[in-house]
Amino acid sequence: MKKATLGLLIFFACFILLIQCKDPVSNNEPTYKLVWSDEFDGESIDKNSWNFWIGPAYNYELQYYTDSEKNAFIKDGQLHLQAHRERYNGYDYTSARISTDSTRIGWEQGRFEARIKMPEGTGFWPAFWLMPMSEIGWPKGGEIDIMEYRSNQPYTTTGAVHFWKEGCEGTNAQCMDYYVASHTVQDVKLSDEFHTYTLEWSDTELVWYLDDTPFQRVLIDEMGAGYDPFSSPFYIILNLAVGGTFVDPPDQSTPFPQSLIVDYVRVYQMEN
Repeated sequence: MKKATLGLLIFFACFILLIQCKDPVSNNEPTYKLVWSDEFDGESIDKNSWNFWIGPAYNYELQYYTDSEKNAFIKDGQLHLQAHRERYNGYDYTSARISTDSTRIGWEQGRFEARIKMPEGTGFWPAFWLMPMSEIGWPKGGEIDIMEYRSNQPYTTTGAVHFWKEGCEGTNAQCMDYYVASHTVQDVKLSDEFHTYTLEWSDTELVWYLDDTPFQRVLIDEMGAGYDPFSSPFYIILNLAVGGTFVDPPDQSTPFPQSLIVDYVRVYQMEN
C-alpha cells in the first residue's frame, strides 16, 4: 500500500513538472522587430523605395509592363497593380511590376509579409517574391516565391524556392532545382478577401504561411543547393502577369481591368 502511494506521488510530481515546462519549442520562437515597411498611405508610389520594370518579361507572359499610373497607383491606402486588355508595343495587355531597389534595399533572413487581395478571372499570375541582390545570376543566386497564384485556381496559393543543384554542370534549365508546395483555403476565393502571405527565413530553414498557417518548410542544409544562395540579401518584387507558362491565358469571359491589391508590405528581422 505504501509503495502504491509513493508511486502515485512520483507520478503527480512528474506531471506537474511537465505542465510547468510546457513545450520547449514554443519558448524558443524568434522575436521579430519591424525594420522596413510600406503601408501605401501616400498619394503615389514611393519611387525612393520602388523601381518599375518596363517592357516584356519571361515565361511567355502576355503583358507589357509599364510605369503608367493606369497600371500602378495608390487608392484608399492600398497599392493597385492593374492589368488592362489593350494593344501596346506589340502586346495585347499591359500591367505592372515593381521591386525594391536591388542595389540598396534588401535583407538577409527575416519575416517577409504582405496583405494581398487577388485579381478575379481566368489568366492572371500575380506574385510576391524575392531575388538576390548579388550579381551571380539565376538560378545560382536563388529565388524565393513567397506567393504565386493561378487565377484559374482561385482557392489556392503556392510557395516555392529555386536554386542551382549542387555539383551540376550544365545549363540553367538542366541545373535549376526547386521545392514547391500549395495551400488551399475553403469556401472563400482568394480574390474575395485580403489574406496575409508570409515567409520566415532563418539560417536553417524557410517557412511559408498563409494567414499564419504554415504550409511548407524547407531545411536549407538539406536543400542540396550550390553557390550558397541564401547567405546574402534579397530584394522584394510585386507583379501582376497575364498568361504565361504558369497559368492559362485570359478568355472572353475574363473581366478587365483587374488588380493585384496590396494593403501593406512589411519586413521584420530577429532581435539580437
